[in-house]
Amino acid sequence: MSASWLSGWNPIVSFPSYHGPYDVGTVDVETPASDLPSPCDSPENAAATISFRIFYPCHKPSSSEVTRPVRWIPNPQRPTMRAFANFLGVKNPKVASLISWVPQQLYWINLPAHRNAKLLDPPTSSARWPVAIFSHGLAGSRNAYSYVCGDMASNGMIVIALDHRDGSSPIQYVRETSSKAAHIVDPIKISHEPSPEVYEARDKQLRIRLWEISMVYEVLMKIDAGQRLENLDINASTKRKERVEVLDMFNEMLDIHQAGKVTWAGHSYGACTTVQLLKSIFYHKDRPADAGRPLITPNADAAITHQIMPESPMVLMDMWGLPFKSPDQAYLWDKPLPSYAIGGPAGANVVSILSEAFFNWEDNLNLNKHIIGAPSLSRRPSTVPRLSRAPGQLLPDWARLARDPSSGRDSGYASGNSPMKSLPRQRSKASGLSQAESGNKAVTSDPTSASVSANCSPSTRTPGPHIFFVKQSQHFNQSDFGLLFPWIAKRITKAEEPERIMELNFRAVQQTLRENGIAVAGEDDKEILDTNVEIRNWIHIPIDDGNLSPVGSPQAIRAMTRKLSIISTGSVPSPRDGMTMGMKMSDQMNLPALDLPEAAVQQ
Repeated sequence: MSASWLSGWNPIVSFPSYHGPYDVGTVDVETPASDLPSPCDSPENAAATISFRIFYPCHKPSSSEVTRPVRWIPNPQRPTMRAFANFLGVKNPKVASLISWVPQQLYWINLPAHRNAKLLDPPTSSARWPVAIFSHGLAGSRNAYSYVCGDMASNGMIVIALDHRDGSSPIQYVRETSSKAAHIVDPIKISHEPSPEVYEARDKQLRIRLWEISMVYEVLMKIDAGQRLENLDINASTKRKERVEVLDMFNEMLDIHQAGKVTWAGHSYGACTTVQLLKSIFYHKDRPADAGRPLITPNADAAITHQIMPESPMVLMDMWGLPFKSPDQAYLWDKPLPSYAIGGPAGANVVSILSEAFFNWEDNLNLNKHIIGAPSLSRRPSTVPRLSRAPGQLLPDWARLARDPSSGRDSGYASGNSPMKSLPRQRSKASGLSQAESGNKAVTSDPTSASVSANCSPSTRTPGPHIFFVKQSQHFNQSDFGLLFPWIAKRITKAEEPERIMELNFRAVQQTLRENGIAVAGEDDKEILDTNVEIRNWIHIPIDDGNLSPVGSPQAIRAMTRKLSIISTGSVPSPRDGMTMGMKMSDQMNLPALDLPEAAVQQ
C-alpha cells in the first residue's frame, strides 16, 4: 500500500493558525483527588485523579527554546486509535488493530501551541487572565476541542479543557497514585433511547462530570494561591522525558476570585453538563429533599459555590438534550438558568450556537429553547429527543443538508473563497467588516500591547439569550474533526467552509464575553449578536416563535428513533442503497466489513 495512495485516500490538513493576537502555550495536569478538598461526596466510580489541559497566552519561544511538539493524538497513540475504532463500532479486534497502524499521518498532527511556554503578563485591569472551563462531549477528551480552547486562549483567556472519566470517551488513562494502581477507563455503552435505565446511567455520568469540574476549580484555587500540587504528568519539554514544573507561573494570574467571572463552556453532552452544573450549584440550597437524587450536593465550603452566579457567562455549543429529562432532575428542568435570577443579565451572558443538523432536529431544538429561554409556563416541551434511522439509511432526515449558499454579508473573517490558512484581521470602522493584515500574526514584538476590551454596562449589552445556527454545518464542526477532515466533512456530510464555521462561533463567543465584563482581545463586534444584521449563513433562532411541538404529540414521539453514529450528523444519502459507512470503508480498503450501525457520535 503506497504512501501516495494512502495520502489520497486520507487527505488530512494541519490546524490553521488561531485568530487571536497571542501565541498559545499548553500544559497537562493530572493530580490525585485525595490531595484536594472535596467539594462534595465522591460519586460512584470516580477516578482517583483529576486530569485536564491548560491553554494560555504565552511568550513565543525562541529558536533555542523550541520544545517537543504537542501531538493531537496523545500517547500511547496506537492503543488510543484502537480504542477509538472500537468506540465507533469496529467489533473485530484484528481490524481495530489494523486501523491503528494504517493512518500514520494522524500521529503527526500537532496543535499550534507551545509546550510549557512562559505565561504572558496579563494586560487586563485586574492584572489577571480571565478563565474558562470547557466540558467535552461523547467521544471527546481534552484534545478533541483543542482548536476551540486554543483560539479562546489566543484571545486572552486561560482555558481549562477537561478529561471526563465517566465512560463517555473512547479511552481514558488514569495514572498511579499512592493509594491506587494505574488503570484504564473504558467507554460505557448507553442507549440513546429514553428509558429509566438510560436516565439513571446518564445521571451517574453527570455526577462524575460535575464532581470533576468542581474538583478542577479547587485545583485552580490552589494553583493561583501558589500552593505546590503533585502533577503526575511530568510535562517533559524534550524527548529525554525530564520533569518540568510549570504550574508556579499561574500564581496570582487567574481571575477566579470575583464571583461570576469564570466562563463555563461545553459542546453537546458537555453543554448539557454545563447547564446542569450551574443549575445544581446555584439552586442547591432550595432543592427539596424529595426532589429526586441530585447530581451534586456541594459542601458548605466548596469553592465553586462562591463562583457560580447569575452573571456567570455560558457558552453552549450544539447542546444535547436527552439527559435533561431524567425524572430525578425534574427540579432542575423546571428552573431557569441562573442568568434569569432577579437582577441578573436575563440571558445576555448566554450564547448558544447550533449546527444546522441540530437546528433541524426539532425535538432537541425545542429542549434547547426551553433551557436557554426565560421562564415561561407556555414553553414546556416534554418530548425527549430520539435518535433513529431506517435500516440501511446512512443518515437521519434531520441531518441532511441542502446546498443553499445565501447572499449577504460575509463572516467578517475569511470568505468562502479564502485559502485554508487563517490570517489575523483588523476591523474596518468604515465598513464594519474585517480586513486581513500583512504578516502571519497580529501580535507585535511586545505581545502585551494587544488591546483588550470589556463592557458590562446593562445599557450596552445586546439583549439575550443569544441563539444562532450556522448553515451548512454539522455536529462535529465545533470540534477539531471538522477542521482536520474537511474533505470527508464535505463529501459525506455536505458541511462547507469548516474554518468559517469556527470563525462565526468564535466571534459570537468573544462578543458575548466582551459585553459581560470579560476582558478579551479585539474591538467591539456587536453586529455578530445583532439579529437584524445579515451575515452569510449566520441565522438567528427566535425562541418564542410558536413552533414548539405539542406535548406528547404522536408526530414528535415518532420522530428521531435511531441511535447516532459517527456519520449520523452527515447529510448525504449512502454511497449505495443500504451501504453503511463501515461497509464503504471496507469496500475501498478491501477489508472485512465493519458493522457500524450503533456507533456513537461525538455529543
